[in-house]
Amino acid sequence: MKRLNKSWRLGLVSGLLIGMFILLVPFASLQGAQGFKPKKPVEFTIMAGTGGGADIYARFIAGVIEKNKAALGVPELTLLPTNRAGGSGAVAMQFLNDLKGDAADHTIAISLDSFIMTPLIQGLPYTWRDFKGIALLALDNFFLWVTTDDANNKYKTPADFIKDAKDRALTSGGTGTFQEDQLIIDSITKALGFKPTKYVPFSGGGAVATALVGKQVEFTVNNPSECLPFYPDKCKPLWTFATKRHEKDERFKTLPTLKELGTDFTYQMIRAVYGPPAMSKEAVAYYTDLMKKVFALDEFQKFFDTEVLDDKLLVGDDLAKFVEAEALKRCKLMVQVGWDLKKKEPGC
Repeated sequence: MKRLNKSWRLGLVSGLLIGMFILLVPFASLQGAQGFKPKKPVEFTIMAGTGGGADIYARFIAGVIEKNKAALGVPELTLLPTNRAGGSGAVAMQFLNDLKGDAADHTIAISLDSFIMTPLIQGLPYTWRDFKGIALLALDNFFLWVTTDDANNKYKTPADFIKDAKDRALTSGGTGTFQEDQLIIDSITKALGFKPTKYVPFSGGGAVATALVGKQVEFTVNNPSECLPFYPDKCKPLWTFATKRHEKDERFKTLPTLKELGTDFTYQMIRAVYGPPAMSKEAVAYYTDLMKKVFALDEFQKFFDTEVLDDKLLVGDDLAKFVEAEALKRCKLMVQVGWDLKKKEPGC
C-alpha cells in the first residue's frame, strides 16, 4: 500500500509538471515573439537631405509617435530622424547594411525609389530584397512644377510648357543622380519628344524646390509636399503623374494627369519603412505592429490629404510582392531611357 501511495504521488507530481510545461510553452513563445523593446533611442534613417518628401514623412512619423506613445503602447520608444544623404542613397544603404546585432534592431529607414534603383545602377553587393520589410504606408505623388513668375507666367497651360520643351533644352532639377526624379524627366523627355534637358542634381527635394523658386532650374517633378511651402505664390503644378486626378483635394482637383494630356505615363513613389538586413525577427514584428497602429491614427490619415499622398498599407508577403512588381517596372523604365545598369531585376 505504501509503495502504491508513493507511485501515485510520483504520478501526480509528474502530471502536474507536464501540465505546467504545456501551459508555459505557449506563454514563453508569446514572450519571445513580443520580447523586443527598444532599450535606447532608435535612428530613423532618411536616405536624402533635409526638406524633401522622405525627410518630411519620416519626421512627421517620429513626431506622431512621440505625441501618441501611450495610445500606441510604446512608452519606451524614441525615434531620431537622421539624414544620411549621398551616393543617390548608397551612403544610407551601406550604413544600414553594415549594422549588426543590437544596432540593427535600433535602426529603421524610410525608403525612396533609389532604394530599388541605386543598387542596379551602381552594382552594389545588395538589393532591396536584402533589407527587412516593415510596412508600406503610402504612395507619394509627383507633379511637374514651374515657377509662377517665370517670364510673366509664360506657362499658362501644359501645352505651353510642352511646346517650349520641344523647342529648346530646358534646365531641370531633381534629387540625386539616376534616381526617381531623373527617371521621370528622362521618361517624359522621350515620350513627349522634348529636347534633352540639362539635369541638375541636388541633395534632396527641399533643395530642388528652393532651386526652382530661385530660378536655378526651369522645372522640376517634386513631390507635392516639397513645393507646397512655395505654392501658390512662387510655383505651380502643370500636371500630375498619378493614375487619376486628386479630386478630393480642393487645391489640385482640376490638375490633369499626364495620361489625360495624351501620354500614357504614370509614376508614384514607394514610401515604405525598412530595417537593416541583420534586424531580428522580433524587432521586425515590433516595428510592423507599431506602423500598423500609426497608419490607423486620425492624425496620420489627415497627413495623407494635406501632403497629397495615397494611403496604402502593406506588410509581410504582400509588401514584398508589391515592391517586387514595382522594382521590375522601374528596371524596365531605366532600360527604356538608356541607362547603363550594372545589374537588373529578375525578368527585366
